[in-house]
Amino acid sequence: MSFTLQIESTVKLLILRAFKKAVMENDLREKRVKSYSVMRSVLDYTMGILYLAAAAFLFFAEKFGFEMDNFDITFRYMFGGICALYGGWRIYRGFKKDYY
Repeated sequence: MSFTLQIESTVKLLILRAFKKAVMENDLREKRVKSYSVMRSVLDYTMGILYLAAAAFLFFAEKFGFEMDNFDITFRYMFGGICALYGGWRIYRGFKKDYY
């Protein structure tokens, strides 16, 4: 009779250990996903601000005192618009944090 109790307690202990290990692995996975999400969000905010700054520079280069004779004004405005749109999208993606 004590032998069966010993087996039952051993089985319960093994099940408890397996459950605890599964919970710990799940916590580690969630922590890793959250860490990745925060890192990507900061990267998206930073890159979005840089693209918006590049767009502002292209739009207002003459007002800042820079002469850009090598680039056509139409090209500058088109490329600045693309940079502004992409920068806005990167900031939106960083705000939304939908990476999965």
